[in-house]
Amino acid sequence: MQSILQRFIGFDRLLGPMLVKLVYYVGLAGLVFFVAMTMFVGLMSVFTGNIGQGAMQLIAAPAIGAVAVVYWRFLCELFMLAFLAYERMGEIRDRLPDYSQF
Repeated sequence: MQSILQRFIGFDRLLGPMLVKLVYYVGLAGLVFFVAMTMFVGLMSVFTGNIGQGAMQLIAAPAIGAVAVVYWRFLCELFMLAFLAYERMGEIRDRLPDYSQF
């Protein structure tokens, strides 16, 4: 396995797929954090007497969080498609016969 520095210095392989995965995991951690904070605020709302708002936050936060995680995954996969298509086109180019000699 090549080190990150070798991949960065030599342009043999693209850094994009690795960066997309990194951004995905950081974004996923952010989404989990915001869902947890929203549920915490909902719990605090219930304890302070605003039961309607607190219950709505406790119900809506995980549902919206689940939709946000699926959407976030979809967006990251769209970026991955560009890099995967580029790699696949390179494989196709390498399998084609060399017509430059004609």
